[in-house]
Amino acid sequence: MTAIAWEIFKNSLKLVVELGFIITSVMIAVELMQKYKILHRLTALASPITRLLKLPQAGNLPLLAGTFLGISYGAAVIIDSGRSGYLDADEIYVINLFLVICHGLVEDTIIWMALGAFIIPVQIARLIAALTICYAASCLFSKHKTKEPSPLIP
Repeated sequence: MTAIAWEIFKNSLKLVVELGFIITSVMIAVELMQKYKILHRLTALASPITRLLKLPQAGNLPLLAGTFLGISYGAAVIIDSGRSGYLDADEIYVINLFLVICHGLVEDTIIWMALGAFIIPVQIARLIAALTICYAASCLFSKHKTKEPSPLIP
């Protein structure tokens, strides 16, 4: 009985150390990305997705941050973009919807792989589901938005 308890304790401790190492590494990477503004440089990679979802260029950074670094960091960027007036309520909703379905692709993948899971099919399915659902939502929002009259046309 004590051999089983020792094995459980040893494996649990090993897992805690691995997860601590992974989370610490991710947090260091986030800090370095913030310091050197790497995320701001990578926003061009998100342009095809934001165009598909009918979002402005200002949606690139929150989408990238939440997708790759996790929902809490992405939420901070979304709040900042909303307060700055770069995104309206519908755009924030579409980004949040995307991130609810497909957040932390890198962070989650590393953690699940440390636990021994084969996560690639799940991540691909999450990405496809997020794109499909958010595309439908953005189409609904764009249909219901009232068009403002052009100042050139009386």
